[in-house]
Amino acid sequence: MDASKTDANKDKFLGNVKDTVGGAVGNESMQAEGKNQHAAGEAQGMVATAEKYLSGAYDQVAGAVKGAANAITGDTSDEAAAKAQRTKGEAQKKWNS
Repeated sequence: MDASKTDANKDKFLGNVKDTVGGAVGNESMQAEGKNQHAAGEAQGMVATAEKYLSGAYDQVAGAVKGAANAITGDTSDEAAAKAQRTKGEAQKKWNS
């Protein structure tokens, strides 16, 4: 699933609008559709956050492994890239936790 926080926020917003308008005009079908769309947006937002967190965890671990391998082999040419990947992963995990 390619979850997007933008799409999730759009569905939550439109769901709230439909729920509110449906309630105001007495249209139970529209109101129910709005509640469902809002719930779908909530779920999609959680999936997007989890995907981005896991991507960050992967980058953090991959960067740490590359850095350790470089230290063992004495190869310092890729040290900065490994550190950058690890730091990027840490930041992405923090942002999505």
